[in-house]
Amino acid sequence: MRENEFITLKEAASELRLSVSTLKRYIYAGQLKSYRTPGGRHRVRRRDLHALLGVAPGPEQAESTALAPLDEFAETVADRIDRALQRRISRIESDIERLECSLDAIAAVIRRAVAQPQQMPASEQGSQKVEIKVLGPGCRACDQLAARVVEIAHAVGLADDSISRIREIDQIAEYGPTPMPALVVNNQLVAAGRLPTKSRLAELLRRYRPGGRNGEAH
Repeated sequence: MRENEFITLKEAASELRLSVSTLKRYIYAGQLKSYRTPGGRHRVRRRDLHALLGVAPGPEQAESTALAPLDEFAETVADRIDRALQRRISRIESDIERLECSLDAIAAVIRRAVAQPQQMPASEQGSQKVEIKVLGPGCRACDQLAARVVEIAHAVGLADDSISRIREIDQIAEYGPTPMPALVVNNQLVAAGRLPTKSRLAELLRRYRPGGRNGEAH
């Protein structure tokens, strides 16, 4: 079982007393078989590593061994840069999704305006029930807002049945050219275009609790 075990290049370099960069040269030269993780990292099998032990080290081995701490530092820095880039890429992808949803909603508003005059949904006067609507077809920011609204609504004492998710573009268009994601409470647009913080959401939703600042008016 141990012969089939996969280990990192750092672990392999330690066992062979080589630098990570030297191991990579063996891999690129075809002398050591490498397997890639989903994240793009090298992994080697122990039995392949043991086979490599039969390869006579070149004159560069002593120098490479001396440089091992520097290689380890370089690998650590590279890992940190890679993680930072992945987080940045994820944020950019989320922003692109949000903008695409916003453009879809705006296009629907334009189609609706051509077909008939724009009207905001009428609010129910005298109703004591709070109606919270999260507008968003399905971008990551839309989903995050929906989950955050449910969490905060529970915390401030609003009922589950007061919250609904509006995904249909034509229904979203009823609220005008609204950037996504958006939050509507009692048919009033209270947030749009970005994901509010939890503290900001709590501040907004507390106003609509029974007895809250806006509770008696809606």
